[in-house]
Amino acid sequence: MARIKNRKALILSAVLLAPVVFVGAVWLWWSAHYIPSNIVNFHPKDFEAKAAAEFFYSVGDELKFGDEISPQSPTLMRGRIAHFLVSPDNGRIAAVVSGNLVVVIRTPLLIRQVAQVDTIFREPKPLGRQFFRDFEMQWSRDSKILYLVKDEFYETKGAQLFSDKAELWAYDVDANHLWIVLKPFPAGSFFLGQKSGIYFSVPTENGDLQLQCFDGKETHDIRVPYGQAIPVEQLNASFRESPFFSFDDFSGLDQMRAAKYLSTAKDEANGIEWLEAGNRRYLAFTIGVGFKGFYHCDQADQGEFLPGDRYFLFSNYCGNYEGQILLDSRTGDYERLPKDSRVYQTFNTESYPHFKITVDGIKAE
Repeated sequence: MARIKNRKALILSAVLLAPVVFVGAVWLWWSAHYIPSNIVNFHPKDFEAKAAAEFFYSVGDELKFGDEISPQSPTLMRGRIAHFLVSPDNGRIAAVVSGNLVVVIRTPLLIRQVAQVDTIFREPKPLGRQFFRDFEMQWSRDSKILYLVKDEFYETKGAQLFSDKAELWAYDVDANHLWIVLKPFPAGSFFLGQKSGIYFSVPTENGDLQLQCFDGKETHDIRVPYGQAIPVEQLNASFRESPFFSFDDFSGLDQMRAAKYLSTAKDEANGIEWLEAGNRRYLAFTIGVGFKGFYHCDQADQGEFLPGDRYFLFSNYCGNYEGQILLDSRTGDYERLPKDSRVYQTFNTESYPHFKITVDGIKAE
């Protein structure tokens, strides 16, 4: 009996030690093979970096506003921001903070509590519970109305993007009033018209998408061959439409704009990647070796320009510096910023008029 107990104890010890041995082996392998990617000749400077216009930004969980990123500037609100949408007049920002949608008005400073929000990607779903979505918001052209989508969790395969239970609601910021606009609203995306028109894409029975318009009273289809761009004059036969749409942080527009000015080029012979613009080179990064193989530590492809397109903010995770860098594309100088610095900008069809309209809504080009 004692031998059986000892054997069981040995087996149990081996089972418990196996993960420890595995982790230790992985750590030893990682230590022996890991080579960090570094910034070549890393010599940051401190300099004044004033953008061409003021903008919302945060340092850590402190929301601020100004023409430069400064931890010393006044704090408008505290809280970690998830999704956001800046108003067209640049004076208001709709932000999701800790499961709540708020609107921060810069002047005079005022914080509106709009609604509790949730994600359509939640698993498991609390079936039957109604909620406002934490994304798919749109500002009116005059920055007075914020449109948002209300939904209800129900059993679906995957996310319920085109939800039969969805409703379009509107929030008047100045009046602090929230009301329903259209029900049902099974839309994948939507944009606004010049008057009361709301254009949105819905799925058809054969699995395609159809662009529809709600004119404030009734809904009708926008007839166009599937897969073709829709001319603006085809949106409304009564008058020439002027569509308005704000590109949220899912659109990738910041990265598209940055790619027009900056790019990366690899020097394969020396194992270096350059951040450059035209014939000018700014920063170089050595090649590293990690779990997934060779890599370079910059994340410039996810960076963005401050207003005026002179100063470029991007992150990196290099061996000799992990954090954020602000690059002056005119002088080539660069400086370190607090690691949790973040810029909040929203372009729209007026500030970025390079877009096309399809049955799926408005897309940047």
